[in-house]
Amino acid sequence: MERLDADIKTIARSIIQGNEKRKKRIRTGRASAFDEKAAAIVEDALRASCGNIEGIQARRQMQDKIYKSIVYNTPYEYIADAVCGRRQFYEYRTEFITLVAQAMDMLPERIEK
Repeated sequence: MERLDADIKTIARSIIQGNEKRKKRIRTGRASAFDEKAAAIVEDALRASCGNIEGIQARRQMQDKIYKSIVYNTPYEYIADAVCGRRQFYEYRTEFITLVAQAMDMLPERIEK
């Protein structure tokens, strides 16, 4: 997986971190079109991450831990019951952030030769 540029990663993380407030605006009927689009993208990207974890329950648990680690800025060391090591955890996080950036059209198209 190729490294994300710092500015793209920061914006994608900010979109994820704002998702709880965005979901609240959607529930109360005060959401903008961006709120609805961003919330759907974050949810889709989260559910597409951790694809190599076999069990559905274990995958959902890891996805929730990754989401909360970004939203609440919690490092791996403070995540209880992670079903993987530190390196794998951060690879899953990066995958999730990258999926959000891709869905928001923040990444340049790759030119194949």
